[in-house]
Amino acid sequence: MPIRDLVLLVFFVGSLPFCFIRPFYGILLWTIVAFLNPQSYIWGAASFFPWAMAVAIPTLIGFVLFSKGWNERVSTREVYLIGILWIWFTVTSIVSVNTPMFMHHSADTWDRWRFVSKVLLMTVVTVAIVDSFVRLRILLLTIAGCFGFFVAKSFPFIIATGGVYRLYGPPNSMIADNNDFGLALNMTLPFFFFLAQSESKPWVKRLFAFLFFISIPAIFFTYSRGALVGLIANLTLMFLQLRFNQKVLLAPVICVGLAVAFFFAPPKWKERMDFTSPKVIDGSAQERLNSWAFARHLAWDYPVTGGGFGTFTPQLFERYAPNAKDIRGPHSIYFGLLAEHGVPGLGLYLILVASCFWAAHRLAQAAIFYGDRVVLNYVNLLRFSMVGFLTSGVFLGRAYFDYYFTLVACIAILRRVAHEEWARDEEAAEEEATEPEHQEMLPQLERSAW
Repeated sequence: MPIRDLVLLVFFVGSLPFCFIRPFYGILLWTIVAFLNPQSYIWGAASFFPWAMAVAIPTLIGFVLFSKGWNERVSTREVYLIGILWIWFTVTSIVSVNTPMFMHHSADTWDRWRFVSKVLLMTVVTVAIVDSFVRLRILLLTIAGCFGFFVAKSFPFIIATGGVYRLYGPPNSMIADNNDFGLALNMTLPFFFFLAQSESKPWVKRLFAFLFFISIPAIFFTYSRGALVGLIANLTLMFLQLRFNQKVLLAPVICVGLAVAFFFAPPKWKERMDFTSPKVIDGSAQERLNSWAFARHLAWDYPVTGGGFGTFTPQLFERYAPNAKDIRGPHSIYFGLLAEHGVPGLGLYLILVASCFWAAHRLAQAAIFYGDRVVLNYVNLLRFSMVGFLTSGVFLGRAYFDYYFTLVACIAILRRVAHEEWARDEEAAEEEATEPEHQEMLPQLERSAW
């Protein structure tokens, strides 16, 4: 076994008892396994080690045995909606495997159901375990660190090759494809921008500012048109909605990004991003339109439960797609949900999205009222990250992306811990106002006023 594989295996096996004793450590390790995907860089026997399961089991057992007060922490609107969504996914899966039209992909349906169920379960457990502002900050820094590693690693490659080659995520992961990698970087871009303003240590602020700056060319050179659309939408909304001093920071970055795109990008990239090119319109656009038409036609016949997980199959494309030979995935989180879980499934998913944005809006208002700039930065971090997901997701089929559900968990956590912090501050202020020395001053103040 190579030394690198052995070191990683020993580290993870040695960490499992800590996942049991300290479930929050298990959440962080789960995040690293899910996003950084270190197991993708090893070979040999260690590559068959069940990394995610090995982390999840002791974390869940430790959570059940040692966590207290978790039932109150999970009593949030977002967790309830996740539960309803999971129930509906289960219903559509049961209906699918018992419907003759969809029985041929029943194995894939249950495989996808198990995968999504694990994601949703760990999302709820994250909400239950992360019980303080300090822990939330560590979780956000861990997420930013995972994707910061990819950005920092890709930047020298972009410089050395002049951006001729596409950037990909770690193999055998949810971000292995260049489109999915671009989606994830779009979602992480607000992390870098707002953490650079929230952190207190100068070197950390400079590090995140640098990662934000180099993330833009990294997104460009994934060669993903969907990621480019998400990047433009995200930066535009950030520039329009942020405070003046934040706009001053953001404007030069946007100008540099445009300069890179128009003056330094290789012809190969410009050709791919030319949306007026007949090649782009006739190729990529037709693929997406064909998949979207398939989803609409299938949902027309099965509007309530759809076809279940994994319903984009050759057999069904022959029946519902305009071009039966062009078999693709959903190419959209929205059309994918419509085809797989019907109108109710898409509706529940969008209700969860709306709930998160409403919670973020109310929390931003409260942060402004209390003058809490850090909480306001965290709110912006999370909601602009969701904007990156939702806009890029128009053209990318990642409806069950664990990164998105982690954002949902973080919004629920931030709302709870922020209000707890503000309540403690108010109680401390009231106690200070009622201390004996303050009480002794009251008669004097009353006499002087009289």
